[in-house]
Amino acid sequence: MGKLKNAYALLIGVGDENIDTLNDATDIYNLLVDEALAGYDPENVILVSGIKSTRQDILEAFDKLQKITNEDSSIFIYYSGHGGFGLGKYYIVPYGMKDGMTAEEVKKTWVSASKLKKKLNGLTSKRLIFFLDCCHAEGMTKGNFLNNDSTSTVKNKSAVKAKSSDIADGLGQKIDNERGVSIISSCREDQESFQFGSDRNSLFTKYLIKAFQGKHKSQFEEPFIRILEVIAYLQKEVPKEAKEKGVNQNPYVNLQNYDNFALSYVPKEIRESISIDNTANSEKTTSKALKEVVTSYREKKEANNLLLFVHGFSGEAAETFGIIPELLMKDEKMNGWDMKPLGYSQNVNPEFGKDIWAGISDIDKISDYLATSFKYKFDKYDRIAIVAHSLGGLVAQKAIINLSDELRSKISHLILLGSPNNGIDASIITNLFNNKYQQLSSQGNFILTLRKEWETIFKNQYPFKLKIAAGTKDEYVNNKSCFGPFPEEYCETIEGDHLSMVKPKDEHNDCYYLILNTLTDNEFYNQYTNNEEINLALGKYDAVVKKLLPIVDSIDLNGLKQLTFSLEGMDRKEEALEIIENHPLAKDNMDLFGLIGGRYKRSYLKSYSKEDGASAFEYYNKGLNQAVAENNLNQIYYQAINLAFLSIVVKGSETEMLKYANQALEATKSCRDNLWKYATIAEANLYLDNLDIAKEFYKKASEMAGIREKISMYTNAYKAYVCLMNTDNPDDDFLKFLHTSFLT
Repeated sequence: MGKLKNAYALLIGVGDENIDTLNDATDIYNLLVDEALAGYDPENVILVSGIKSTRQDILEAFDKLQKITNEDSSIFIYYSGHGGFGLGKYYIVPYGMKDGMTAEEVKKTWVSASKLKKKLNGLTSKRLIFFLDCCHAEGMTKGNFLNNDSTSTVKNKSAVKAKSSDIADGLGQKIDNERGVSIISSCREDQESFQFGSDRNSLFTKYLIKAFQGKHKSQFEEPFIRILEVIAYLQKEVPKEAKEKGVNQNPYVNLQNYDNFALSYVPKEIRESISIDNTANSEKTTSKALKEVVTSYREKKEANNLLLFVHGFSGEAAETFGIIPELLMKDEKMNGWDMKPLGYSQNVNPEFGKDIWAGISDIDKISDYLATSFKYKFDKYDRIAIVAHSLGGLVAQKAIINLSDELRSKISHLILLGSPNNGIDASIITNLFNNKYQQLSSQGNFILTLRKEWETIFKNQYPFKLKIAAGTKDEYVNNKSCFGPFPEEYCETIEGDHLSMVKPKDEHNDCYYLILNTLTDNEFYNQYTNNEEINLALGKYDAVVKKLLPIVDSIDLNGLKQLTFSLEGMDRKEEALEIIENHPLAKDNMDLFGLIGGRYKRSYLKSYSKEDGASAFEYYNKGLNQAVAENNLNQIYYQAINLAFLSIVVKGSETEMLKYANQALEATKSCRDNLWKYATIAEANLYLDNLDIAKEFYKKASEMAGIREKISMYTNAYKAYVCLMNTDNPDDDFLKFLHTSFLT
């Protein structure tokens, strides 16, 4: 059996007569070099332990690691021992630190977090994970460490005293170099790292070993154990057993990850039992080819203000907000502000993939990281402003709730853009998402608790400048959810759908000016969003009708759309149809029927209203009839494929579905290749049960599509397939294909 290629490890176990740090480091070493288990080459594993774990030994080991690794190496670093804070520094405690040392002696003996960060910066690999199993809190400074189910006294190993809340998260964050290094620490602030009963290892290391032994999951599809599954296992099992023992221990994890690289082999006995190919390549791309994770837009040493951009779960940290950070950096009024993105990088997938919605565990993870960052990573800033989009808004609110009063007072501005502040309507979750996102229900525990805690703290009296913005065409978050918890004075409506609202083409955009004016404490006025669009979004249809109906013959196509939508909103559908049928612009723009049909289709998928489904079918049918009359093939396949979708989803008629699918497919044969032609061919073949062809063209379409187009294609394909096959099993081959193609 071969060894894991280009995998390296540095293991540090600083001895202590009362805790088994040497056992922890030695056991990890034995496991790594065992060819039947992790499969590391012994020459690639550096063990520093016992009396050979002084400051010099540890720093020399890092230097050796730098010499033998390259940018494509995967690097596993493990430290078991004490961590501390004192003299303004976070540090780990090497062998040789003793009671009674002077400050200067301590500085010569410790390994500070800043020194560790410097050593990490010397490693060129982006595939690096650092495990810190530290006896934090009082166990490090006062000698209290839980062992054998009781508290025993431990000699203080450091002359520098520290409070429990000053260690755990701070050490991890101060070591974090924001270059994609994954850091996981064994416990949180005000917690200890425990070892129970007759256990040979600490709780944290025990479950790390179990993961290397392949006990973290029951099914394996490849011969490797990857870092994100190990992290998830530790975050689940360590708190679970600690709680069973009547204590709290929750590992801390940072967010920066470049790559979900292979940490070790799956144990040989597991591989043999399921016939996994042992020679499979663990890395499909080189570290050099990985997209750089952007951790800062602008950072200056003298800046004392920070603007954080917190993105949602379908986007990426540096791309969600388009050119907005660039525009703000050019404005002199924003001088003195550092600007950073915060959230999962493009190389890390949330629980449900890169979707508009997410699981509560992901929201908790990022909000926890944000709250911790306020205390340690962003401690130099006097003011912090947050601009959050989509579920990033829930992340920001949860983090703010979890802050102390002192840290909360640093927040100067909070801007929530398209955030589902009241959650998702329970009926929509049931009907549209098959209960996939039940945790985000407007009646679920997470949202109800969030809103209750928010109201308890603030009572609509905010110590920071607050703005809540909704998009005029947001297809995912309605005004009830976005604006519901907040007084009208804080709410604004700006142009765009859920994703485009935060991606302006230039500075002449209301979203950009809302952010700029709010941050510079100027009054915001909608300069570029059409008032009729705002009224439409707010359901003020009568205002639009009163303005546009008297001048109906002179309005442009955009005005015609707004008037039509408003008349429909006032249940004047017949009048709207009459205007569309007789207006000269409508006759030359048959896609108006499709646009209105799409509006009703999306409304149906949210509410499952019989009337919305019927209206969607009616408008698409009108559009198809007109397209056929004019032999407009592009419009024929566009209208027909939507009718095929509605036939199965709304009417449950496979006969009609097949008729329209064939009509759409025939029309594509004489049309130019483009994104929507490929998507139509794929969807038509899905209906015709040609799944291999459907996959081929969905793949072509996904390679050309942006996030919004991907979600649109995924929604149609997923819903139609579920209706046809009567299954939403996530292990279904075709559903897995759709998820991989469009949501990851």
